[in-house]
Amino acid sequence: MVSIIHAPPQEIVVTGLTSFTSQTNLASMVAFVMNVSGQPLALYWAEGVVFLADFVEPEALPEEYVKGRIYASNISHAPMAKYNNFVRVGNIEVPVIDVTSNIGLRDLARWIRENHQPDPEKS
Repeated sequence: MVSIIHAPPQEIVVTGLTSFTSQTNLASMVAFVMNVSGQPLALYWAEGVVFLADFVEPEALPEEYVKGRIYASNISHAPMAKYNNFVRVGNIEVPVIDVTSNIGLRDLARWIRENHQPDPEKS
């Protein structure tokens, strides 16, 4: 019998964080990138936060990955109290994926919500 071990990351290192005051502002940036690059993108949602995370590939830092540490070079995020499966920007629907069942992404979203929400008065 094969032994299966579930080993979620022990640590996520965030090296860049970009706050947007609304989900529409974040989705507008994503729609622009999709339009320019032609690549499909989706936002993640959990814990009242919608976000896009640029994770460094494990091959770039294999020793860190083995230690249970992953790196996000940038996380763009905005508040989104209730889940919706897309955010409409003009005629583009930016998909949103509910990642609540992913321990690492859920904890990341909670950390963002509790520590790094944008200040609407400053925008």
